[in-house]
Parts: sequence; structure tokens; C-alpha cells
Amino acid sequence: MTSSAPHLREDLLTPRFYTTEIEKAAKTNLEGARQRFDALLAEMQADHNRDHFDRRAPLDRLQALSQEEKEAYESYLVRSCVSEFSGFLLFKELSRRLKEAQRPEMGELFQLMARDEARHAGFLNRALVLEGIELDLPQLSGRRPVTWFPLSWVLYSVYLSEKIGYWRYILIKRHLDGHPGNRFAPLFDFFEPWCQDENRHGDIFNVLLQCWPKMTQGLRGQLLSRFFLWSVFLTHSLTVAERSDFYELLGMDTRHFDDAVIEATNRTARQAFPVVFNLSDDRFLAHRDGLVHCFQQLQALATQDWSLQRSFQSIALKLQFAGHAIRQLFNPMEASQ
Repeated sequence: MTSSAPHLREDLLTPRFYTTEIEKAAKTNLEGARQRFDALLAEMQADHNRDHFDRRAPLDRLQALSQEEKEAYESYLVRSCVSEFSGFLLFKELSRRLKEAQRPEMGELFQLMARDEARHAGFLNRALVLEGIELDLPQLSGRRPVTWFPLSWVLYSVYLSEKIGYWRYILIKRHLDGHPGNRFAPLFDFFEPWCQDENRHGDIFNVLLQCWPKMTQGLRGQLLSRFFLWSVFLTHSLTVAERSDFYELLGMDTRHFDDAVIEATNRTARQAFPVVFNLSDDRFLAHRDGLVHCFQQLQALATQDWSLQRSFQSIALKLQFAGHAIRQLFNPMEASQ
């Protein structure tokens, strides 16, 4: 990343680069899900969104923004671009290694998903260039560490990240359809085909999960479902809170937006996971409010000079945060069927 690219601090919410057990992935038994796998592969080959992502489409902002608003928009673009590029690298590596392992169909499927992620990252990068920011994504990926996760973790987390991405994009689109005056950049016009890609990728990972039934059955499936739903929802809530200026720039209520994304993703996860959170129990979102409050207070403290009082306040807030996080993690769940 060049020195002219701001907004990518090193913290827990910064997008990462990942790899996994590719040799194990190559042993995926597709026969039980052959019909669904073939249908999704054919859909990816058809590339229904090919003509929707016109590389010549103008992406210039349509209106002037204040310095604070401009920084909020740029921060969204930078983090989203790095996140999409991270997905591209993971899918590209899986594609290459699966083809080497004589799994050409799976390799092609991941190659087509990498195509989509590269397309998304390219559009975001174009919008950044128009803001005067240049990202050297290959150099950035070479400098940042690659995190290894077991295959089960990747299948659960990528499924959820794609589905929560779908709901995030579609809800922003619906909001802007009803409030066109807040659509200050043509980039938002691409959110509909964008969310279609995210939804399709999620469906693919659902099929792959079903090819490993031991990952979704019994106590293991229940624990993995609980942990990954909780971790993805927690990350989303904190990210929305951190980017609140961007969502307010779109005229959105960040709390209501986060509520809607969590509720829709939790409902969608019934298609893949054995259990989901019982969100009719108000405690889950109440703990979310507590987590966001602690997070925002900690961010405010971080801008202050060191003092003994500040240190004690930070410790107290971190303990409160941990308490909310643990109680939210163990919120009641319900069977998906």
C-alpha cells in the first residue's frame, strides 16, 4: 500500500488474509450434493453479472463531501477493497491447489468465485483512485501475515461472511432506493449485482458444508454454529459502530441497520446450521448494545493522554466488554428445523 492510502489501522477489525487445509478440502465428497453442486457450477459459468460490472462505468462522486465525510467514505472503500482482495487470494489459492490435486470441478468453482472477488476489488480500487488513493494490493498482501484456519472454520466463517455481506449490500440498496438523495456515488448502483454474487458464494459454501456432515451434526455442529454466528455478529456490530459516520452519511440509523443485518443473517443460517440464536430473546441485542458502548468508550479513551485514571477506566471497560461478550455467546439458541 502506498503512503497515500490511509484508513487501515492495525486492529482486530482490520481485514486479514487466510489459508486453510487445502489437502483436506481436496478430499471433499461431492456425491451426496452432486445435483446442487452441478447447478451452482453452471450458474457460476453463466456469469449472469458479467455485463452488470462495466469497467468503463463512471464511479466519480456525485457531490462534494466535508473532510470528515470524505474520510468516512474512503475508510469504507479501503477496508472493503482489502476484504474483497483477501477473498480473491483465498479462492485463487484453493483453485490452483485443487486443480493440482485432480479436483478440476472444485478448482473451476473456486476460480470463478475468485473472478467475482477480483471484480469487486477492482471496482472499489477504481473508486479509491478517483479519491486520490492508490492501493498496491499485491504488495499489501505480501507484507501482511497469512492466518491459517482449519477447514471447518473456513467453511463456517466464509459461508457467514458471504451471507452477511449479501444482507448488508441489499439493505443498503433498499435504503438508497427509498432515499435517492443519499446516493452520493455511482458505486452504490452496483450493490444489487454485488449482493447476488455474495448470496451465490454463500450457497456454494452451504453445499460444501453439507459434504462434510460431521461438521454440522451433533455437539460439534452446535458448538461451531454458536461460535461462528456469535463471532461474525460481534465483528459486524463493532465494524458498523466504527464506521458509523459512513452509514450516517447514507442517512441510515446504524443500530437499526445492525439489527436488520443480524436478524436476516441468523434467519438465513437456518439453511446451513443445525442451530441459530433465539433473537426473540432480547438479551442478545441488549448485550450487543453493551458491547458497542464499551467499544466506543474504549476508542474515546485511546485518544486521551495516559493517566492512572485512564488506565483504570480502560480496565473496567474491558472487563465489562468481556462480560457482555461471554453472556452474548451463551445466549439461548434454537433448532433450525
